[in-house]
Amino acid sequence: MTHPHPFSRRDLFKMGTCAAAGIVGASALGGCAPQTRSNAEMAATGAAAHGDPNTPSFLVAPEPITDFVDTKEFEVVVVGAGVAGMAAAISAAEAGANVGVVQKEDIVISQGNMAAGVDLQQTSEAGKQALISFLTELNQHRSDRALVEAWADNSFEALAWFKAIASEGGVEVNDDEPQADRVLDINGYKVYLHANTYFGMGHGEVVKAAVPHAEAAGVQFFYNHPAVQLVNDGDAVTGVVCETDEGHVLFNATKAVILATGDYCNDEEMVRYYCPDCVDFPPYITGRTGDGHKMGVWAGGEIEPANHTKMMHDARVCRVDAPLLLVDYQGNRVLCEGPMQGYLNNYVRENVHLTGDPATGMLFTVCDSKWQEQIAEWKSIDPEIDASNCIYYYEGNTIEEAVAAMAADTEGGGYTVDAAAVQATVDRYNELCSKGSDDDFGKNPIFMRAIENPPYIIVPRDFGNSLTVILGGLMVNADNQVLKAKEHTPLQGLYAVGNCSGCFYGGVDYPMDVLGLSIGRCITSGYLAGKHAAAL
Repeated sequence: MTHPHPFSRRDLFKMGTCAAAGIVGASALGGCAPQTRSNAEMAATGAAAHGDPNTPSFLVAPEPITDFVDTKEFEVVVVGAGVAGMAAAISAAEAGANVGVVQKEDIVISQGNMAAGVDLQQTSEAGKQALISFLTELNQHRSDRALVEAWADNSFEALAWFKAIASEGGVEVNDDEPQADRVLDINGYKVYLHANTYFGMGHGEVVKAAVPHAEAAGVQFFYNHPAVQLVNDGDAVTGVVCETDEGHVLFNATKAVILATGDYCNDEEMVRYYCPDCVDFPPYITGRTGDGHKMGVWAGGEIEPANHTKMMHDARVCRVDAPLLLVDYQGNRVLCEGPMQGYLNNYVRENVHLTGDPATGMLFTVCDSKWQEQIAEWKSIDPEIDASNCIYYYEGNTIEEAVAAMAADTEGGGYTVDAAAVQATVDRYNELCSKGSDDDFGKNPIFMRAIENPPYIIVPRDFGNSLTVILGGLMVNADNQVLKAKEHTPLQGLYAVGNCSGCFYGGVDYPMDVLGLSIGRCITSGYLAGKHAAAL
């Protein structure tokens, strides 16, 4: 019997939002240490143009553009109109600056459902510091602590501000959203998190709603104006060049240019260079070609060292963070169940690489009629265990029937897996549960339950088309000023915010422990950069 539950708000992930994308100072951390030969040094020397095969083409600075069909004058020019760019533009305008926004597309665009911050009214200083240390650890100790602290110190204020702007434009946060407020217990300290949640609409609608407020504050928007080059006057950035149908337009910026162009997941060469784990996974979105990264390097900045952090969620059911049995596309058990779903993509990467077929990047959760009771029991042991988003599944009186029901639902994907192999895996798993010892993967016996009570449940987990964003960018300080290559001092007149800035992250995968961290950090960094640039 097919039992696909109706899509919830979270299932709109595949329609342009992404779960938990909630998508910032001078670094002295080892993870952000200068490379032997910096990006900017290679760009400045034009090594690839002289035959150096080790220099990727995107690091080679083009010849300066000097012929313009028009010139426009602003104090602050923001490049990009996602959540980070909109926050930067409005913040700068409200601080008194004359602001122009240049946007590659013909509308403002953003993704993500959640934007998280730290409620410092309830969280102690020790709790805040514990959270910063926790996130640094999750990022393999490569985060610049000053950047994480800037988010923690300012996120609650920035998000309340941005929420009010969206509300003014007619877009409200979700009512009674259970994931909006969370409490983490870190090293004995309570950390209170709050998120603006927009499930069912996403931040794409939020930024659209913010446009009237921005325009009322004096921000001017220039759509279909892709930025192609920054303008340098010595060591300072003084403007940006945009390409239009009529020719190149120069936007002078007497105070600063703020880069808010997003990531580079659609530039294959950059992906291979900075995040090769993503090479075999098709990106979920389009148009993200690292424009800000490249222009920043050509102007004298530096991109943080590889490997960059990927955000790759299960695009089918969004989140199932529970130690239920998992099998791959061949029906085989492949891991000690329990890791959060944001990390599961690593277990299927080799399958996709070897076959070249995103359909082999599948995992399937297998359980029985008692799964909800088990989750409730396990949550008392580990509050982070959750399967509330397991809203699209198939069932049958046998494993074979459940697998057949899934395959028959061609409209829902028609995913297939070898039922006999799944049954064999379940039989083996039940033997281990009865024994009370996971001799295959060493799973904690507390989380082992035999799968023996029909109806049997199978949940498809699709990682084949779910690369949401790559988090790594230009090195910045806590004020979001781009740092000069090698010496890592501020490059006058240039800022980077959101996903074209680093070193906020640093791990292999985006940490899902703070839901909405990405968008929360994007809004906060834009909010801070705009105010700082306007004050120059």
